[in-house]
Amino acid sequence: MALRTASVPVPSTRRFRLPRDAALGYMLLAPAALLLLLLVGYPFLTAVVMSLQRKLIGQAEAPFIGLGNYVALLTDPVFWTVVRNVLIFAGASVALKLVIGTAVALALNESMPARGIVRSVMILPWALPTLVAVLIWMWMYSDVGGVFNHVLMGTGLVERPVLFLSDPVLAMISVIVVNVWRGFPFFTITLLAGLQSVGSDQYDAAKVDGADIFARFRHVTLPGLAPVMAVVTLLSTIFTLNDFAIIWLLTRGGPGNATDVLSTLTYKVAIRGLELGKGVAVSVLMLPLLIVLIVLLTRFINKREDAG
Repeated sequence: MALRTASVPVPSTRRFRLPRDAALGYMLLAPAALLLLLLVGYPFLTAVVMSLQRKLIGQAEAPFIGLGNYVALLTDPVFWTVVRNVLIFAGASVALKLVIGTAVALALNESMPARGIVRSVMILPWALPTLVAVLIWMWMYSDVGGVFNHVLMGTGLVERPVLFLSDPVLAMISVIVVNVWRGFPFFTITLLAGLQSVGSDQYDAAKVDGADIFARFRHVTLPGLAPVMAVVTLLSTIFTLNDFAIIWLLTRGGPGNATDVLSTLTYKVAIRGLELGKGVAVSVLMLPLLIVLIVLLTRFINKREDAG
């Protein structure tokens, strides 16, 4: 009778290894990830720590005060006025840029005489230096020799100059107009590129089915542009929320706090008020809104990819 020997399991010396393609991908991403960590991660963490301190410009000591800066901001009526201004300014500006940019992109996508020249001229508001553009608009808004008041008074629509930058409502409208004028070419260029990806055969099929121009826009153009619209709207919203130069050069956030946004409030608190920690806290409070926008965009893109 043969003796049976118990088999002893031999420990495996094999280790988990990433697939070669995955390892190469991580290696290629490592420099960009490291650079992002140094340029974004470290400054962000430094800002968060500073927002928890009573940090004053010119003072070496920065005692830890916890959420003191945030409590002071959230209990300040001026802060909530600024939040309302941000929602009005960013919401109206981005919506108008989206509508105008889409309309101009659709027009430029059609055959027309001198289309290349029109495209070049259309980019000028975006290409001009911010200071030059704002100075031009300041001159047009001026109540002394300004273009708008000259036209309004010359046609008899008003009897006295309109103070565009001194009235709270008109000042907000004025900065929105400048932001839209300067930013809609970004929408136009991006959406015009997106229109090139919508095949002409889809329009031909829609015409065969009897769809008019509005039906073709709704069922062909809009679905094809939806991913591009989502991305460009998110980017424009971030740019608009961080817009400082246009508002500061035109109104300094005034009259009063009528056109103050978070970026101008940060400057006033941190630089003019010398409260650097509190000023940084204003910027940190903007982060949740940006995170919400990014999450919504990511979910939208994922749904589009799953549907496709």
